[in-house]
Amino acid sequence: MDGQLKRITVLGGGTGTYTALLGLKKHPVDLSAIVSIADNGGSTGLLRDELGVLPPGDLRQCLVALSSADDVVRRLFTFRFPEGGLRGQNCGNLILSALEIIYGDRSEAIRHAHRLLNVRGRVIPASVHATNLCARLEDGTVVDGEHSIDEPRTDRAPIRSVFLSPSVRANRDALSAIAESDLVVLGPGDLYTSIIPVLLVKGIRQALAETDAKIVFVLNLAWKAGQTDDFTAKRFVHVVQDHVKPAALDAVIVNSEPIPSELFERYLAAGEPVVKDDFANESFRIIRCGLLADGDVQHDPSDDVKRSLLRHDPDKLANAIVSAF
Repeated sequence: MDGQLKRITVLGGGTGTYTALLGLKKHPVDLSAIVSIADNGGSTGLLRDELGVLPPGDLRQCLVALSSADDVVRRLFTFRFPEGGLRGQNCGNLILSALEIIYGDRSEAIRHAHRLLNVRGRVIPASVHATNLCARLEDGTVVDGEHSIDEPRTDRAPIRSVFLSPSVRANRDALSAIAESDLVVLGPGDLYTSIIPVLLVKGIRQALAETDAKIVFVLNLAWKAGQTDDFTAKRFVHVVQDHVKPAALDAVIVNSEPIPSELFERYLAAGEPVVKDDFANESFRIIRCGLLADGDVQHDPSDDVKRSLLRHDPDKLANAIVSAF
């Protein structure tokens, strides 16, 4: 790298974006995260419904990932109440919601959260307006809400398309971050409920088309039951390319490390097999490397949202992203 810090902007939400940021903050880069505002599940959904606040969950995860505050503050923002009337509620989500109510301004609330957590970089909501994610299935059924899309209660038809209701415009800070970036990273994260909701916000696709930044997609480790069933690497990329047009992907990062047999069997039992790498003679650069975190993820019993068992290693992922420059 030259004397000036390279600027990386990560688009998405949830644990995947958190993981990418956690690794990237160890590198000498200027970081921004543009975060989905369509989440309506778990602790976030309750606060959004009852208080009318911007969905705090994904924002809070990204703020914590980039935090250099002491351990007490970080633990406070990640603490989840294990029992009682607040069971499952995340303390950090409560704090972000309180800041929004105190200041009456969503952008101001996030600025104060940056200061509380001593954030290195910027965490930017894709829009200053909350919205709902809807999925139109192949049989014509419409599923309303990210949580319902993410965790189907019954077998259903495949997803044909997703859309935001209401349509919302991009945060000006988000558009500026994309314009000023050297590298824009999409994912990792659930395709239809973490990555695409950001791309659906008005102005984001145009910003991606106009930026001089390289655009990199981090391929998921496994497909998501009820959302990306039977998706191969090519199909994941095809859907992403459709949602970034007229921009194009410059590189795709793919895990080449074998999944431990015990964990592989657990994924098969859960109906979420690993993604098959079927790339050949593609127009974009393919970065293949080992990306797996050691072991599987321990689930918090007070967290009612279903989480992935298999995760990217933050440092391995960050090294792969930086290699895309």
